[in-house]
Amino acid sequence: MNEFVMNTNFCRFHIQLILLAALTANGVETNFAPLALAGQTFIHDPSTIVKDGSNYFIFGTGPGIRTKSSPDLIHWQMGDSIFRTPPVWTKTVVPGFRGSMWAPDVVRVNGKFYLYYAVSTFGKQTSAIGLATNPTLDPDATNYLWTDSGPVISSSPAAAFNTIDPSALLDADGKLWLAFGSYWQGIFLTELDPQTGLRFSTNSPLFQLAWNNSIEAACLTRHENFYYLFVNWGQCCQGTNSTYEVRVGRAKKITGPYRDRDGGDLTTGGGSPFLASSGRFIGPGHIGIVDDGRTNGPTRFSYHYYDADTQGRSRLAIGKIDWSDGWPVAVNDAPETTNHWKLMWHDEFDTNGPPDPANWNYERGFVRNHELQWYQPENAYCTNGLLIIEARPKHKANPNYTTNRTDWRASRKWIECTSASLTTRRLQEFKYGRFEMRARIDTRLGSWPAFWTLGTTPRIGWPACGEVDIMEYYTGTVLANIDYGINGKSKWSTVKQPIVDLGGDAWSKEFHLWTMEWDEQKIDLRLDGKLMNHLDLAAADNADRGNPFHRPVYFILNQAIGGDSGGDPSHLAYPVRFEVDWVRVYQRAE
Repeated sequence: MNEFVMNTNFCRFHIQLILLAALTANGVETNFAPLALAGQTFIHDPSTIVKDGSNYFIFGTGPGIRTKSSPDLIHWQMGDSIFRTPPVWTKTVVPGFRGSMWAPDVVRVNGKFYLYYAVSTFGKQTSAIGLATNPTLDPDATNYLWTDSGPVISSSPAAAFNTIDPSALLDADGKLWLAFGSYWQGIFLTELDPQTGLRFSTNSPLFQLAWNNSIEAACLTRHENFYYLFVNWGQCCQGTNSTYEVRVGRAKKITGPYRDRDGGDLTTGGGSPFLASSGRFIGPGHIGIVDDGRTNGPTRFSYHYYDADTQGRSRLAIGKIDWSDGWPVAVNDAPETTNHWKLMWHDEFDTNGPPDPANWNYERGFVRNHELQWYQPENAYCTNGLLIIEARPKHKANPNYTTNRTDWRASRKWIECTSASLTTRRLQEFKYGRFEMRARIDTRLGSWPAFWTLGTTPRIGWPACGEVDIMEYYTGTVLANIDYGINGKSKWSTVKQPIVDLGGDAWSKEFHLWTMEWDEQKIDLRLDGKLMNHLDLAAADNADRGNPFHRPVYFILNQAIGGDSGGDPSHLAYPVRFEVDWVRVYQRAE
């Protein structure tokens, strides 16, 4: 290593220490982690999240403006784009425009929704911000109709600013404002007519709010007696190499001056740290304050990050703000309670190495369903916050092999692959509650992963003990199954969902949330918030040995290969991985 490299690394190390100290000193939560989301969460440059009716809506960069919705801020699904074809004016005002609209923002004004969006080309100053309006965000409503209102403001190479990244704020006095800007001379503000959503005139006053060598993605909000301006510093759009970070300042007047915690003016490069890269959450940016229609309660914010677990794809995240010292601090919106459920037990798999022995036992050997794999503990390990259950090729002798045996477990001479099956049996047992697993599964032919429960009552075997397959997958199909014994035979309730209907290969590349909600009356099985299967427990009252669904259960997590249902694994390329982000158990908060 030459002297230049050594000195460079030495300086970088000390710079990192200085930055960490600065973040901590300025009240930034360095261990912040966002709320765990599920479903269609890939998005770039997300807008403010706005609630309309019973659903939340968000908009993002993409052809025609991408849309997503959620009933609970957790489970997200894709919607139709706003525009099928770009408005005619876009290519006139921005000749190089290719159809992808950037960084939208939405605001509720007098019972109508104003959606602002940017039209530009990468790295160019010839840009414009457009406006579309709609009386509702519910696509099923009879009055749902987007109307384009044309350009609001535009820029050219002669301007001091670049008109992209709009952020709209309706103030308490009824005035409507629009912050915008990217690079050049930074972030600017102009007042809009709340009746039209447009500028009062083309020469309406402009106010410079912030500047930095690399600055964009403003978010303007008000909390109590101050206005707060969030901005991004650094580079976006480079996956895990992105250097985005969020800075903030505040002002007593919306037009500024905005100053950071140390009194630094944002127009001269000031800005207190708010959010930076941490773990898999790289390059956080495009802050938005969630509008849930309430004037009290916690402040939640949205943003995007580049997910190191998905090769740097941009995803939605949601966090919570603590205002206790008059400055915004990102704090964990931990799942202690969620919709009347209280977290009682969980495993986040945050410690590298073997899974926690206080929570997990192992099945060993050939176990069930003529499956190909030999189960062993070595195939389960934790890394980077994930439990990995990995099937691998391995040719070795079966230690239980015996000639002339009819039991398939002993009649196989050779082991051809290994995997793992983890169980909480005799360690963790649960009766009633909400059980959740966030995971990504391998959906190739021959893969057979599962997350399921069995009853724990001694001397009551299967199927009388009851079985619930919260997640099961094989041969192109996700299943949600409930089983119990009637007259010595299995009574199955099975629902199947083909992968192609869920999104095919794109679905398989994402993590998803599987949920079982269980109380004295029913069991509901959900995938990404959507009901898959339902059982009224009274239906099992005549089950063998009594209703099994009023007795405790334990979990099993396993990755099987082939067997009776897994499909032909002869062309399966190893390794096969079942990746589990977390397993959580909630019970009613009351």
